[in-house]
Amino acid sequence: MGSAKDLIRNAALGLLLAVTGLPAYAQSALTPEQLTLRVERLTELSQRSETKLGTIQEQLAKLTEDMSRLGRLIDNRAMLDMIQLVDQLAEEISQLNGAIEQQGFDLDNIKKRQRELYLDIDRRLRDLESGTAAQASGGSISVPQLETPTPAAPATTTGEQSSAIVPSTSITETTASVSPTPSVTQSEEKSAYQAAFDTLKEGRYKKAKTELKTFLTRYPNSSYAGNAQYWLAEAHYVTRNFEQGIAEFKRVLDKYPGSNKVPDAMLKLGYTFYELKQFPQAKQILSDLRAKFPNETAARLAVKRLDRIRKEGH
Repeated sequence: MGSAKDLIRNAALGLLLAVTGLPAYAQSALTPEQLTLRVERLTELSQRSETKLGTIQEQLAKLTEDMSRLGRLIDNRAMLDMIQLVDQLAEEISQLNGAIEQQGFDLDNIKKRQRELYLDIDRRLRDLESGTAAQASGGSISVPQLETPTPAAPATTTGEQSSAIVPSTSITETTASVSPTPSVTQSEEKSAYQAAFDTLKEGRYKKAKTELKTFLTRYPNSSYAGNAQYWLAEAHYVTRNFEQGIAEFKRVLDKYPGSNKVPDAMLKLGYTFYELKQFPQAKQILSDLRAKFPNETAARLAVKRLDRIRKEGH
């Protein structure tokens, strides 16, 4: 009976030794009391470890919560920055729209003042030329203001323009030399030409094209035909119908080689080729203009455009 108890106790001690991980050689060196103390100490250490582990887990949960809160704060900050950026962009766009509207208003005012200035100059020229014509004819008639289509007249172009040129800034007409008693046909030609020319000055280009074509059809041999052909081409140029403008400007050169509008037609033909990026043709016609009419204003403008083409590398 006593040996059975010893066997049970030894087995329990062996189990405790196995649990505590003691070396095999120490199993026989420890007494039951020592093993009991060792088990109690290990139990206490295990409890402490569990307590520390719980504390660590609590700290880890708190840290996780803090990280989550920080992430939300970062997201909110980024959203606030984005909203602020959108507001800034909206304000800048609003300012740009205001600037564009102001520029449009200023441009309209400039066009209006330009129109009024032109009309005032045109009225003064009419008054002056009408007074001169009245003196030359004994004050019996007043000659309408029309351009004399003579080869010796200077070109009327006043400045280089790279794209669409508003006729109201460049269209100038001079008084025609007529006899004191013009025929009915001459009077009708003048009236028809003046009406078409006035329509062009007013900026009604579509109607002006129609009236100028009608004039050329009805009066193909008129002394104003060369001028009418030029202004028809100019109307196409201003409305950026460049292909048709080329054809109309060429008609000035082909059908009316003696017209005083030939230098201007050559210049605008070169401008039109430039707009279409047909630089060899532009350089050719502008060089011909400079060679044929070196003293004309159009020739000086041709030189400027040739320099521009050269600087652009074409």
